[in-house]
Amino acid sequence: MLPFLLTSGITTGALYAMVAIGLVLVYRSTGHINFSHGELFMLGGFFAYTFHVTVGLNYVVAMLLAVIGSFFVGVASDRIVYRPLIKAPGLSMVLATVGFSFLMKGIGRFFWGGKGEYLSIKPIVDPAPLWIAGIPILPQQLIVLAGALACMIMFTIFFRSTLAGKMMQATAENPRAAYLVGIKVEQVYTYTWGAGAAVAGAAAVLMAPLTLLSPDVGFTLLLKAFAATILGGLGSMVGAVVGGFIVGITEALAGGYIATSLQEVSSFIIIMVVLVFRPSGLFGVYGIRRA
Repeated sequence: MLPFLLTSGITTGALYAMVAIGLVLVYRSTGHINFSHGELFMLGGFFAYTFHVTVGLNYVVAMLLAVIGSFFVGVASDRIVYRPLIKAPGLSMVLATVGFSFLMKGIGRFFWGGKGEYLSIKPIVDPAPLWIAGIPILPQQLIVLAGALACMIMFTIFFRSTLAGKMMQATAENPRAAYLVGIKVEQVYTYTWGAGAAVAGAAAVLMAPLTLLSPDVGFTLLLKAFAATILGGLGSMVGAVVGGFIVGITEALAGGYIATSLQEVSSFIIIMVVLVFRPSGLFGVYGIRRA
């Protein structure tokens, strides 16, 4: 039973990690948590379903189109939600992103809700499990895991080694100073929101063959990814991935050995424990200044 729970928890954790990476990406550049991020995942999954199942395109092509579509939804969220409130108090941004999440949920229900309560995409590889050291592992689980690790490595290198990544971090630390040194802050915000949405769309496409899509999938996923982000430390890409895996494994073990009802609330317990004993998270730092 333990090997099965561990593989299930690792796969779920990889999904949480990818969604958490998108949250961290936006936070590191704008200083805000995008509470509509779960719905970006939901729309990315529905985009993939439309291109692959409805239109009949190849899965890889459908994935690329879904990620591109998610990117432009993220850009639109910057223009509609963030840009008008760029100088407003932080609470206004929180309320705006929450409201935008309900808008996207309504859009998802309007366009795809009539096709059934849940939609699914067939696995892109042989669904038969692989037995590794006596542990059953689905090939799609390995794809999700590889995707999460690839995103972590790519964005870590991006922030540490590229000029665009450093511009994003400088903008998050002090937008006024970024303006003064010639950084186009509004453009940085636009690309950041788009990139965060693209990561959410990629996570949805990779995970869709393993799970079911519905207009309500985003809210629960956001809570789990937010717990992973808090656990790993706001602003830490590595922390988002580690936190995602810890949350996923904790859920699986709690549901398997204690009670299935505890599985859904374990993320809230993690948030409370981390905020009490280590508010900065496992890889976070104290004293992050917001402009």
